Amino acid sequence: MSFYKFTENDLFVNFLSTNPSCKFDVYNSQVFYNNLGEITGAYTLNTPNVPVGFVSLYELNVDRSTEFTGLIYPFITKDSSLTTFKTVSTSDFYSTDYGTDISSSTYPLSSSIVREFFEENHFAAMRTYNTTVLNDERTLSLGVAMSLQSGDTTGDGFPDYSTTDTVTGTDSVTRTSLDRYERLKGLLSSSHINSLKNSINVKSFMSPHFRYSASFSDGHSRDLDDAAVNLISVPSIFYGSEIQRGTMDLKYYLTGTLIGQIKDENHNGELIQVGPEGSTGSGSVAGIVLYEQGFVILTGSWDLQTTGPSAEAQLNYKNNGTAFTSSWLFYAAGANDRIPTDGHGADTRASASYSLAFSGSSEVPIVTMLAHARKGELNYSNNPTYLSRSTTEGYYSSVTSSVVYSEPDLAVVNIVSSSFNSPTASFAKETYISKIGLYDKDKNLIGVTTVAKPVKKTEDREFTFKIKLDI
Repeated sequence: MSFYKFTENDLFVNFLSTNPSCKFDVYNSQVFYNNLGEITGAYTLNTPNVPVGFVSLYELNVDRSTEFTGLIYPFITKDSSLTTFKTVSTSDFYSTDYGTDISSSTYPLSSSIVREFFEENHFAAMRTYNTTVLNDERTLSLGVAMSLQSGDTTGDGFPDYSTTDTVTGTDSVTRTSLDRYERLKGLLSSSHINSLKNSINVKSFMSPHFRYSASFSDGHSRDLDDAAVNLISVPSIFYGSEIQRGTMDLKYYLTGTLIGQIKDENHNGELIQVGPEGSTGSGSVAGIVLYEQGFVILTGSWDLQTTGPSAEAQLNYKNNGTAFTSSWLFYAAGANDRIPTDGHGADTRASASYSLAFSGSSEVPIVTMLAHARKGELNYSNNPTYLSRSTTEGYYSSVTSSVVYSEPDLAVVNIVSSSFNSPTASFAKETYISKIGLYDKDKNLIGVTTVAKPVKKTEDREFTFKIKLDI
């Protein structure tokens, strides 16, 4: 086998910019991605094995089920590499026998848009709740602090809470310090809006609406910790590097009639109401979009139903028995926001539907490699079919004795055809190049490229193969 090293002139790295379109429709607490519905398979109701409106991150377990085919799942087996999941503690790792599965998870992993609604004064309410939870835990646990193992931290630098001590918790259940710690993490709330504070303020030079706490020219002020906020999260798998500026388009329908449309007309992240023409709130900023992070933050609270066939209609958006007039605060209600469907208001949420459309922006690195087959090279092959096997196997055996050692002359397969009997043309070396292997510095095979049709290589011919790899 012949090895050749790529030179600086043989390797090129380029970037391909892509802008895939993406659209979500929300109706009756269901999300639809790019107008795709259920695709029935042989073993599942939906072939991708994820709910409608979701994408499978790795496209594994397609048309598989637990009952009939079993499911693929990720796992790590303890071996000499000492590799494990970062969620596995040091003590658990060393207590596991070699050759044992340390941990496993499940496929498929899936993703979709998520809506979160934050009431007025939500940040203060969250802090009050967290204080209450901590105080209750401290009181009912008799003031016993969560204890650590012999070491203060794990190998990853996290608190190594004890797994052997036991304390009765707030719900009268006896738990170890580690169990108490994990439970507290689940009980304590966090404000996703407040977590975006720096990401919002860094764009303040573009518009006053990107200030977390702001005063506007019309005299009103706003603090996102106190204001009611509607947060739409778009996972990066749908847009790539960032959402393309100026492409965000949100539409709000009621009984099939468009009652509101907002777009980023200025390409600065402000979502301005542009439709219906002459509607209440036209020209006003209803929210902002963080293109790099994939978040839509809506604060527009004006009534969208002052005109048209659905004027003054109210829907039970919160499913708490209270009906509300439609506004951008209730946009995409039912989009994985854990609010149950239907309600007790004057109308049901099924009357409303929504669409969210944008284009992504992603750069795909492309490596171009030039592999050369020069004159006078690569005219022999290690493939067994390169040699003629028309004679007996003994023909290929060497002859060894006390006085002689000889090896046979091995005949090369004749792959040249002729219309003449017993042609006497001179022998010419030739091979057919069908594959090119890519190796790392340690000569480990890391990739193989195959040409569409084998290329005839003679001593007087040279070729350059162009190999492209999308990363």
